[in-house]
Amino acid sequence: MKIYRKFLVAALLTILIASATACDAIMADGGGGGVDGIQASGVVEAIEIVVAPELGGRVAEVLVDEGDKVQAGDPLFRLENEILDAQRRQAVAGHEAALANLETAHATVAATEAALGPANAAVEATKAALEGANAAVEVANAGLHTAQAGVEMAAVQFKIAMVAARFADQPTRATAWGQDLPNEFNLPAWYFQPAEVMSAAEAEIEAAQEALEIERSNFEAVIEDASYDDLQEAETRLAEAQAAFLVAVELKDRDIDQQEKGTLEDYVQAVYDAAKAELEAAQLDYEQMLSDQASSEVLEARARLAAAKERHEIAIDKFNALLTGEESLALQSAEAAQGQAETYVEQAEANIALAEANTAQVAANVSQAEASIAQVEANIVQAQTGVLQAEKAIAQAQAALDLVDIQMEKLTVCASVSGVVMTRNVEPGEIVQPGLAAMTLGQLDKLTITVYIPEDKYGQIKLGDSAQLSADSFPDETFEATVTRIANRAEYTPRNVQTQEDRQTTVYAIELSVHDPGGKLKPGMPTDVVFGD
Repeated sequence: MKIYRKFLVAALLTILIASATACDAIMADGGGGGVDGIQASGVVEAIEIVVAPELGGRVAEVLVDEGDKVQAGDPLFRLENEILDAQRRQAVAGHEAALANLETAHATVAATEAALGPANAAVEATKAALEGANAAVEVANAGLHTAQAGVEMAAVQFKIAMVAARFADQPTRATAWGQDLPNEFNLPAWYFQPAEVMSAAEAEIEAAQEALEIERSNFEAVIEDASYDDLQEAETRLAEAQAAFLVAVELKDRDIDQQEKGTLEDYVQAVYDAAKAELEAAQLDYEQMLSDQASSEVLEARARLAAAKERHEIAIDKFNALLTGEESLALQSAEAAQGQAETYVEQAEANIALAEANTAQVAANVSQAEASIAQVEANIVQAQTGVLQAEKAIAQAQAALDLVDIQMEKLTVCASVSGVVMTRNVEPGEIVQPGLAAMTLGQLDKLTITVYIPEDKYGQIKLGDSAQLSADSFPDETFEATVTRIANRAEYTPRNVQTQEDRQTTVYAIELSVHDPGGKLKPGMPTDVVFGD
C-alpha cells in the first residue's frame, strides 16, 4: 500500500484575505513593537493518508465507512485475485512435492548407508578367503615337493628292485640254455622270448579258466538231477566219516601220560573203532551205489571237475614261475609305485594350478568387493547430495509459497495509522488498479493551522510562541495553538519590492499545532488566530 501525505491548504483568496486582515489589524494596532495583538486567519488542517492497494483486483468486501475510526493495522477492504489463488495452490503442491522428495532422499541415504555394512563384511570375507587361497597355494607347492621327493624315492626303489630281480634271475638264465624239455618239443628252450612265453602262459590260464567253468557247470547240472539224491547222501556220509576217522587216527597217535594211560587208551580206542566202523560202512554203502548209471555220471563229473581245477592251478603256477627278473612282481610293484609317484606329481601340479587360479579369482573378488564399497560410498554421497538438493528445493518452494502468501496478504488492505476514514472511493465488485486512491484517512489528533504574516510582523513571532484560536462553530470557546514552523521564504512576493507599502504585501507562512483534546475542531473549519497572551 502506498501512502501519500498531503496537507490541505487554504485557497489563495482566503490567504490574501487573511493577510490583508492581518495587515489591517496590525496597522489598526498602530504597529506596536510586541507580538501581542498580531491576528491572522486560517483553516484547520489534518494529516491525510491516501490509501491505495499495491495489487489490482476485484473488491471482495469493504469493511469501513466514511467517518469510522480505525486503528493502525485494522483491515479496510479486501480484494480477490484468482491468479494468486492458483499460484498459491501451485506453490503448496510444489512444497509438498519437495517434502516428499526429501523423505525419499533420506530413505535413499538410509538404504545406501545400510548397504555399506554388508559391503565391508564382503571385503573382509573375500580378504580372508584370499588368505586361505594363498595358504592353499603354499600347501599345493608343499605337496608338489613331497610328490617330487616321492618320485625320486620310487625311482631309487625301482632300481633296487631291478638289481635284486636280475640277481635272483641270474641262476635261472644260466641254466635255461641247458634246460631239459619234453621229448614232444622240437624247438630249443631259447627259441621263444620271455614275453612270448608269458603271453602263452596267460593264454593257457584263460583256457584253463574257461574249461573249469564248463566242468563246474556240468557238475552242477548232474548233481541237480533227482536220481542223484541217494548217492549224494552216501557221499555226504562218506565225507563226514573220513573226516571223523582222520581225527580219531591223530587222537590215537598222541602220547598219553603213564598215570592215566589205561583209562584214556580205552576211550581213544573206542573212538577210533567207532570212526573206523563208520568209515567202512560209509564206503560200502557208497560202493554199492556206484553200480547204476547215475553214479557213473556223477563220478565222471567229479573227476572232470577236479582235473579242470588242477589244470587251472598248474597253469597259474607255471605263469607265476615265469615272474622272475624284469617280470618279477617286486619289479612290477616298484615300477607301478614309480608311476604312481609321477601321477602324484602331476596331480600336485594340477592342484597348484587350481589353487593359483582360485587365488586369482578370490583376488578378483576382493577387487570387486572393494569396488562395491567405493560404489556404495559414491551412492551415499550421491544420496546425501540428493538430500541437500531436496532441502534446497524445499527452501525454494517455501520461498515461492511465502512470496505468494505475501502477495495474498496484500489483498487485504489495512490502515497504516490510526485515524478516521475521510473518504471512501471503492465498493464491492469494483475493479481497482494498483496505486490508485481507494480511501483517505485523517489523523484528527494532529490538527494544524497555517496563517500568513506580513513581512513587517515576521520578526515578532518565534518557534514555540503560543496563540489563541477561535472558530465560528464554537464562538464561546478558544483553543490553544503553538508555533511549530516559520517559513524561510516569503510567498506571493512580486519581482520588485521597492516601497515599504509594497513590502507589507509580502507574507510568510506560520504553521501552528492545535491543542484540541475534545476533538471538536474538524478539518476545513475557518479560524482566527491571535498571537500572544
